[in-house]
Amino acid sequence: MSATLLVSGLVAVLAGGGAALLGRGAGRASSAAFAVLAGAGCALIAGSALPVLAGGAAWEWRLAAVVPGGAWVFGMDALSAFFLLAVALVGGAAALYGVGYMARERPRAAALAHAGVALLIVALALVVTARAVVPFLIAWEVMAVAGFLLVMFDHEQPDTRRAGLVYLVATHTATLALIALFASWAAGTNDLTFASLRAVAARPSFRSGLVLVLALLGFGLKAGVVPLHFWLPGAHAAAPSHVSALMSGLVIKMGIYGLLRVAALLGGLPEWFGWTLLALGIGSGVLGVLWALAQHDLKRLLAYHSVENIGIILIGMGTGALGAAHGVPAVAVLGYGGAILHVLNHSIFKGLLFLGAGAVVHAAGTRRIDALGGLARAMPTTAATFLIGSAAIVGLPPLNGFVSEWTIVVALLGAGSAAVPGAGALRIAVFAVAALGLIGGLALACFAKVNGVVFLGRPRSAAAAAAREPGPAMRAPLAALAAACLAIGLTPWLVVPPALASAGVITGAAAVQAAGVDHALAGVSLFAAVLAGVLLAAWFARGWLMRHRFRLTAQTWGCAYPRPTARMQYTAASFAAPVLEPFGWLAGLETERSEGAFATHPSDPAQHRLLAPAWRRMQALGDALRSYQTGRLHINLLYVFATVIVLLGYLAFRRSP
Repeated sequence: MSATLLVSGLVAVLAGGGAALLGRGAGRASSAAFAVLAGAGCALIAGSALPVLAGGAAWEWRLAAVVPGGAWVFGMDALSAFFLLAVALVGGAAALYGVGYMARERPRAAALAHAGVALLIVALALVVTARAVVPFLIAWEVMAVAGFLLVMFDHEQPDTRRAGLVYLVATHTATLALIALFASWAAGTNDLTFASLRAVAARPSFRSGLVLVLALLGFGLKAGVVPLHFWLPGAHAAAPSHVSALMSGLVIKMGIYGLLRVAALLGGLPEWFGWTLLALGIGSGVLGVLWALAQHDLKRLLAYHSVENIGIILIGMGTGALGAAHGVPAVAVLGYGGAILHVLNHSIFKGLLFLGAGAVVHAAGTRRIDALGGLARAMPTTAATFLIGSAAIVGLPPLNGFVSEWTIVVALLGAGSAAVPGAGALRIAVFAVAALGLIGGLALACFAKVNGVVFLGRPRSAAAAAAREPGPAMRAPLAALAAACLAIGLTPWLVVPPALASAGVITGAAAVQAAGVDHALAGVSLFAAVLAGVLLAAWFARGWLMRHRFRLTAQTWGCAYPRPTARMQYTAASFAAPVLEPFGWLAGLETERSEGAFATHPSDPAQHRLLAPAWRRMQALGDALRSYQTGRLHINLLYVFATVIVLLGYLAFRRSP
């Protein structure tokens, strides 16, 4: 039943993309057909995941091998189901939003965008359900190419072409690393199914070090782990906003899925890799939010917050790996479970934020924060839903971000209090709680800046003053994702147990080891909900009482500024400067002082201080090697001959006793 629903959903989504392409001349009719079929398909995909998340049995579906490497196997367990649910929720919302967005922005090219979105959703679903190397890599590459084509949608812009090229290089570098990963793992076997890889990993002679390094490179590039995040801000900012929601909400999560699946196939991660994930998580989280706070471009700011949240997920994964390595099942399950739950939560609220940013760009025609302002009056739905997404990403109760982040905090506190032999080093992990606190505080400052400068105050440009709320096709997904943020935050007992069960796929420990955590989270969330309800009731009561009393309306004191202008307001830079200044060059803020002006420009220290010098050295090496490429046939044949001799010598050496 679950497999049938999944296949039906994938066919429906593809049919929606096909209908959009075939009906390119039909205008709104083809877009409506795409919206209906894609929405129905995503609902079926979600329906296929729910029975497994509710405790149903995992399943596999085998196809006869059509290429070398064994059978093509697809399947679903709790881990796949959790990621598949995120694909269905965010994919469906983005598909519907894209219909309204493209009708205004690029109506003639809307069909191509809809087909690309459909292909991307199907590829994402196949990545998380593949159970063999060949179909996994094919789905992975289709996902990469579909993402590239969507990022390049506005290819007339030079920045878009550059972002697309960088993304293409990064994603194919990741694919090469994954090919090397599976080749080294499956050496000596003709069976490339995941079950075979698990059997190879169980051999006493198997060494996981190279596999884990390649996995970290390949999947870390896709996830945007610092310093492998260089492609992410540009690609997410350049893409159409509903594509940005898919990229940030889903595509980068495939890197996290890959790391989790490798951990499951290996039967756990060694302690050194747990510390590596924890360190990378802290670095990505702190640096990502710092660089986000320095941004003046709304979509680039949100992109850097994706780097931050990948860091939070890695902190949870690292904690889970350390808990498993030290024999503390509760810490392992809570760490992995919190990370998996944060994947879903981040997909929802980051999708909401990018779609909200798209509504702002759609209305005002700019991503520049300092050209906006005062939009809450003209765009109340967008402002309210964006505020909900902001509170969720900061981790405030009673919203979904709080649930997953608090689960990770509980895991870290459990690591700090573990009473098992050799757990002294494990207790060091509790200091990551301070990093999470710093990340949360900086994120709060950043989204206070965004909501204040973009939605409050006075319009800073004529376009912002003329902005209007988008149509129903764009507002409905915003409301749905905002409702999902609230629903998960208010009912954590519905989502925490499936997340812990998904962690059990990796740890092998029963999720019952962490029983009671979901009820504690529910108590905190319900308390916050009751408090919010009381405050809301008091607000309405005040309004009702004031209507029946005499009121004198007068202008408030203007602080000696009787005619304020938009230039007297805080800018994005002036708001963030006091927070960023203590962090020095790490904040990536470059100051420009000229006569009568003071300006700051955000930069990425990882790119400018690490990756750019490395790239220049590679270019110099390439220029040096170019002299050996003479273009003469006999020289090229000599190179081939020498290579064959070296390879034959290597094989002879390996076979010698």
